Amino acid sequence: MSMNSEPSVKERIAQVATRLFARKGYSATGLREIVKEAGASVAMVNYHFGSKEALLQSLMDIFFTKMHSIAVDTLGGDGPPELRVRRHFRAAIAFFRQNPELVRLAITELPHDLPGIVEFKADRVMKIVSVFANTFLPLLPETIRAHIRPEIYGPAVMGALSSHFLLRPVLESVFSMSFDDAFYENFADELADLVMYGALRAGAVELSDRKD
Repeated sequence: MSMNSEPSVKERIAQVATRLFARKGYSATGLREIVKEAGASVAMVNYHFGSKEALLQSLMDIFFTKMHSIAVDTLGGDGPPELRVRRHFRAAIAFFRQNPELVRLAITELPHDLPGIVEFKADRVMKIVSVFANTFLPLLPETIRAHIRPEIYGPAVMGALSSHFLLRPVLESVFSMSFDDAFYENFADELADLVMYGALRAGAVELSDRKD
């Protein structure tokens, strides 16, 4: 945000677009609706972002850049694999809690009529997967590493994390509870256990021991 207390025009456009895209969806949100709420103009969107699609991509880039940074800082830091995984989920959960609408937009928005967005997300996800593959997997024994399949475990764990935040209002109603700091501390450990004692243990099972 800019140095003064008021957000800049670019920041206002980004804030309003994030909220509307997250709540209504990209296709159902028009540029004129965004600029009206932001106190801006379509010309300002074009000046700062280039187009509506470029605006969406810019917002997604904030999310994926932060997730990549979290992966680098936590999975690539010091300590054994289990410690790295636990601090990774604590940092990711903190980011998700602070930016629920950005998370919803980045995870769920995938306009099929915008192939550039699909390619953009694929590129950003690949960079995060590369951090996992290059800094975390080499720490594991070869007997485990040989059977780890990121294309299965990655979406499974990310789904467990993101689905909680996407479904949080429903979960609060179903389980008659609110989610506080203590819950999220435990949630991070549960996700870490899923990786360390679920996926990794499954990977340690020899293929010959698996039943059809």
